[in-house]
Amino acid sequence: MDKKVMHNTENQYLKEELQPSKLLFMHNLSTNFNQFLEITKSVFKSSINQDNNFRFYPRKPKLSDCEIIALVLTAEALGIDSENYLFGKLKHDYSAEFPRLIHRCNFNRRRKVIFPWLQQLNEHLARQMNEGENVFIVDSIPIPICKIVREKSSKICRENFDTAPDKGYSAVNKAWYFGYKLHLVNL
Repeated sequence: MDKKVMHNTENQYLKEELQPSKLLFMHNLSTNFNQFLEITKSVFKSSINQDNNFRFYPRKPKLSDCEIIALVLTAEALGIDSENYLFGKLKHDYSAEFPRLIHRCNFNRRRKVIFPWLQQLNEHLARQMNEGENVFIVDSIPIPICKIVREKSSKICRENFDTAPDKGYSAVNKAWYFGYKLHLVNL
């Protein structure tokens, strides 16, 4: 009997927490864009002009530099890795929220120009999030030095036993490899 009561309680909790209004807020592209735009403006308030651009443009662009950065961060935060998908979604689902949307070619061109500021913003946010932390994200990637069939005959880097390559499994590629595993620490 307790199991049924607990089950009903869990269902009630899930119904409250998974309301469409809460889910839409988390995945609403426009809401996330506005939040990233405010963060971008606050971080670069001394570096941007009154049009929210890092440099002077003879003709005022449809989207400011801060809006381009916010759009890049929004897509990355929502896991949108296809520009085609992003611009299709913006044109069809969010056309009212983005009436001054630029063409993808212009977006890419301007994104490349303002990349140093995007990188600076990422570093600033990472420093704020990691302040006082001694735990960091570690990622690893396999570095094969030869095909797996040649592992027995390979003589590369076998002079020292401690640094010799070894056989390993890559879960991403779902395959065995012979070589090293590179570990990257995100500071």
